[in-house]
Amino acid sequence: MKDIKIIMCDLDGTLLDENERLTIKTIQTMRRIKEKGYLFGLATGRPMCSVEKLMTQFEVSGVVDMVVALNGGHIKDYVLQKEEHHYLIDGHLIKKVVQHFEGFPVNFGVYLDDSLAVMYDDALAKRLALSDQIPYQVVDFNKIYNSQQSKLIVITDPMDMKKVVFHGDLFHDPQLKSLQAGKIEYEYMHPQLSKSFGLNQICEWHHLTLENMLAFGDADNDADMIKNAGIGVAMANASDLTKSVADDITLSHQEDGVADYLLKYI
Repeated sequence: MKDIKIIMCDLDGTLLDENERLTIKTIQTMRRIKEKGYLFGLATGRPMCSVEKLMTQFEVSGVVDMVVALNGGHIKDYVLQKEEHHYLIDGHLIKKVVQHFEGFPVNFGVYLDDSLAVMYDDALAKRLALSDQIPYQVVDFNKIYNSQQSKLIVITDPMDMKKVVFHGDLFHDPQLKSLQAGKIEYEYMHPQLSKSFGLNQICEWHHLTLENMLAFGDADNDADMIKNAGIGVAMANASDLTKSVADDITLSHQEDGVADYLLKYI
């Protein structure tokens, strides 16, 4: 095992089970890791307000040392009492993406403070807000087009995701990058934004490097984190991309894969 000092985990599909809960085994393992002196953090596409609600719900606020939210767009370190926002995208770019998906059965969302702002009130909006455990509101996207946002979420039914990804890949603008971030989320963000960017900031604050990090993830938006960490571990349920760049593979999120790996090797 390399000189690991910090452990970072994605949430959905990684640390959380299918019911978006932390199991007792996972919580106990997180606490044991902290007792051994490791730094423990979360790296997710969720907004900070969603992550902190989840931490409170499962009583792990004192266990989590730092959070990289919005895929690196919002970083918060509870040990050092530091917080930063990075790489917003302009509203005119959001408008171009919305126009690109004209005619598709999708909704659109952005995060505003502690809520999800969506174009339409439908089952997809309710599902994403429920998953994030935050309220949602329908807004006039003309106002969004005149603002800067952390990212744009194209919200789609899982059955339509392949079509959305294919169509999304046809959109080209050097000021944006896109990827599938969840079962119903296809996202556009600043090209410099990534979980690795946020994690690198965290490491610099603690005078460490990514080589000192053990990271767990499953989705395509975890691939850069898994690739660049000193040890990158993909879940058994991970995407092909994330598995292809991983140093190791653990059990699925339904089998407490993170806890199992930590108990074996840390």
